[in-house]
Amino acid sequence: MPVLSLRYFFLLIVVGVVSSMPAFSQSAKPVFQSWNEIQLIVPLIKGKDAKGKSFNRVTATFSGVERLGRQPVDAVDQRASATFDFRLNGHISAFAGLMARHDEITFRSPHRELRLDYGVILLTTWHGFGIKDRNMMEHRFRIGRVDTDLYRNRIVISHPVKHGDKVLFTPFVSEEVYYEISSRNWTQNEFYAGISRQLSKSTSLDIAYLRNDSKPAPVNGLALTLKITLR
Repeated sequence: MPVLSLRYFFLLIVVGVVSSMPAFSQSAKPVFQSWNEIQLIVPLIKGKDAKGKSFNRVTATFSGVERLGRQPVDAVDQRASATFDFRLNGHISAFAGLMARHDEITFRSPHRELRLDYGVILLTTWHGFGIKDRNMMEHRFRIGRVDTDLYRNRIVISHPVKHGDKVLFTPFVSEEVYYEISSRNWTQNEFYAGISRQLSKSTSLDIAYLRNDSKPAPVNGLALTLKITLR
């Protein structure tokens, strides 16, 4: 990884931390949470590009999430989801998914909801940097509360660190903003800075610092995501 690229990358981290300040005032003290996720990635249909290289044209991802907070072992957020990704070409994919969520972020105030997500992902590279721009619409069917619709935009920038031709690990930063359509407000901001490491041919692990600015309190935490591809 060239020195200039490293400087660009650390600049992105600094910009991300600064921009992760909320669009609305936060008076609550930040809390620490541990965000843990396991993804099972199942390629369904494969294709070949113009150079004859194989790629996954249709992919299913099944995910389970457990977020811990308040006390180290208190589950404050639990999720299960299934998402289908349709690769249209080398730069564009479309996706749709369904998520079931149960949370108790505020003690003794549990919530349940079902989320329908759909959107497009734009992919490109620039001077060795991978850039992914996810644009997503989300409808939340909230039990006991009024349903809501959101637009979410997440940008992920990554750059592999190599030794010879071997990728040792891949640092990344991401920034996601949430816009609630009914209230016409930017309601949440989520920032990640971490590394992705390929553990085996079919398994990888993401480790990241996260900053989530939303109500009732902003979150600083550690995010672990284990990805297993079933070939």
